[in-house]
Amino acid sequence: MRRMLLRSLFPFVWPALAVACASEAEPTDVLLVPSRVTYPSVGDALEYRCATLDCHGKPERNLRLYGSSGMRLEAGDVPGHGETTDAEYEASYRSVIGLEPEVLGLVIAEGGRAPERLSLVRKARGEEAHKGGAQIVPGDDADRCLTSWLSAATDEAACVRAAENQGSE
Repeated sequence: MRRMLLRSLFPFVWPALAVACASEAEPTDVLLVPSRVTYPSVGDALEYRCATLDCHGKPERNLRLYGSSGMRLEAGDVPGHGETTDAEYEASYRSVIGLEPEVLGLVIAEGGRAPERLSLVRKARGEEAHKGGAQIVPGDDADRCLTSWLSAATDEAACVRAAENQGSE
């Protein structure tokens, strides 16, 4: 009886199994991300604004930023000493691109158009509730640095100025 039932269901079950197995083998959609190569200049522009130990330089935050002035990746590295390491830039980059990957992919695919779709941009600009308040002003060097990075045309000069002028803009 059971064998007869299985044989009667086989024509219906087989296509479903074939589709399920085939879909696992097919490539999935690839999400676009901004450049990892130019991220260090962006990270430097954001570090003093966002990566302090009382803000995004805390391990419990969903956006965790590492750097020489805040949370360090290696236990022996002391905040305020040394340079930000490549491993710290990598960890911060992964944290940034992991916040809203689908929305980030859309912004990147559209050449950086409407970056305010990202909570990272809205919160940094103070356009959305943010404990740290506005940390960048639309159009300032830090904003140009971040939004140009999202458009795949990083304005390195704006990033350098933003990093040099942290806290004085």
